[in-house]
Amino acid sequence: MDLAAVVGRMRGMLFEPDATLAAHGVPAPGWRLVVREHALPVLVLTSIGAFILLVVLTSASETGASIGLIALFMAGRVVLNLAGLFVMAAIIRFYAGMFGGKAGFDAAFVLVALALTPLYVAEMIGPAVQLVFSGPAAILLILLALGYAFAILYRGTGLVLAVPQESRGAHFGLTLVTLVVLMMLAGLLLGPYVLPVPA
Repeated sequence: MDLAAVVGRMRGMLFEPDATLAAHGVPAPGWRLVVREHALPVLVLTSIGAFILLVVLTSASETGASIGLIALFMAGRVVLNLAGLFVMAAIIRFYAGMFGGKAGFDAAFVLVALALTPLYVAEMIGPAVQLVFSGPAAILLILLALGYAFAILYRGTGLVLAVPQESRGAHFGLTLVTLVVLMMLAGLLLGPYVLPVPA
């Protein structure tokens, strides 16, 4: 793994997403390579950064969550985000085939892994934003990053998946609706097991 290349791709996805997608997504490398060389390093790096910032944030406040609990949360974040990349890539691949694009999983995975990079960076710096600014600043940052990631995803469907311009809106809309429905189903099924039940 080339750490400088990972940081370069992260910077590219923040400031020059179209050029970065063209350079690293066309032709699409295999999904295993993308996991090893981009997705996993980005998730681990941003989790380490968020861990450090959360430790500083909790030590500055009276709540003081345990460092072990924060570390467990960050490890879970890596696993859940990686699983989310696979699910999202499968959905995008399915709809790309329906709308005349390339239906390859590798292309869908590289698009999703690169497009969501700004969101992972925002998740990392969210605790620092919360430390500096009070109120909903961190949530606003994450929502803005999510919107930016979705804009990159929309634009990248033409470049990486070759979805025709006239079909991109329908492809993107169905992808979002499917993701929302799956998240709601997961919340209904898993919610009772992960959320505390009031006494």
